[in-house]
Amino acid sequence: MKKAFIVFLLAVALGFSGMLYAQEEEPHVFTIVTWQALSPEGGSNAERDSLAAIWVENTVNKNEFILNQTLMTHMYGSNSSDFLVITEYKNFADIEKAQNRNFELIEEFMPDNEKRAAFWKAFSSYFGEHSDEIYQGQ
Repeated sequence: MKKAFIVFLLAVALGFSGMLYAQEEEPHVFTIVTWQALSPEGGSNAERDSLAAIWVENTVNKNEFILNQTLMTHMYGSNSSDFLVITEYKNFADIEKAQNRNFELIEEFMPDNEKRAAFWKAFSSYFGEHSDEIYQGQ
């Protein structure tokens, strides 16, 4: 009797764990962009951070396809020029949707082409080469 009960509990536990697994959502997707931070003449970390905040406030925070974004600067180690942008999406398809939505949002925020070009020129003066990676959460 004890053996039958243990087998029954084991079967229930395995069946229950299978039900839980079947209901799990697909893991989120993350892009990690590693920029080489530059120090333009007359520039400052404060200006770079201000330009990044303008971007985040007017695009990322309003983009329904971006779940989260974190900007990170180097703290300790061999390469002090790394500037990372880690962005979280619900799924792989949302990466392209978010990118397109960011372009729409920046044009809504800055409809004047000259002002937008000046913003991009100032913003891009702080960043050089970069690498892009896509990761999946666990």
